[in-house]
Order: sequence, then structure tokens, then C-alpha cells
Amino acid sequence: MLTLDAVHVGEVDPTNETGTGYKNVMTYSFDVSKNRMIRAQVKSDAPIDVVIANEDGSLAGHREGVTDDVVGPFSTSKNASMGLILGLYPGDKATVSVKVWTDSK
Repeated sequence: MLTLDAVHVGEVDPTNETGTGYKNVMTYSFDVSKNRMIRAQVKSDAPIDVVIANEDGSLAGHREGVTDDVVGPFSTSKNASMGLILGLYPGDKATVSVKVWTDSK
């Protein structure tokens, strides 16, 4: 569904649209099957905030300060796609690996 290996969050990027000069908010979209439960295995070398967003941008669920945990389960409901958001405070850095999956029906 979605696998990220050793993504660097918080790198300096003066062109980043957040206006902070850092890539401290990273977003990823992925397709899902309707009416399933979604989970995300997150491993990070520094605490990171993780958000799972619905197709319309609303919050499905979140967890703050994750270093090694499974986030979820959250319902995919009627969504055909969802989003993963990884966030840090400007100036902080983390190397993050994520695996997102849905439970089988």
C-alpha cells in the first residue's frame, strides 16, 4: 500500500512551501479499499508526529512523538485514497521508515 524507507524529514529547503525553510512536514497519498481498517508501522530515530488523513483532508487519526509504534487502526470508510503526514518542529530532523497496510476483509 505505502512503504517509505529512511525518509529524511526536517532537511533544510528554502524553497519549501511551508515557509519555514525546512522540509518539516511531508505528505504522501495512497489508494485504499473502502470499509477496511488501516494501520501504519512507524520507526523513527527522533520523535515524529504522524497523521492519517481522509480523502477530504479531515483527520482519520494521529499520534504525537512516535519513535517505534503501530498507529491505528483507523477506518478507511468510503475513501478511495488517504494521506499520511509526517511532521516535526522546524529545525528538528528525523530519519523515518513507514509501512502502511489495511486489514484483510
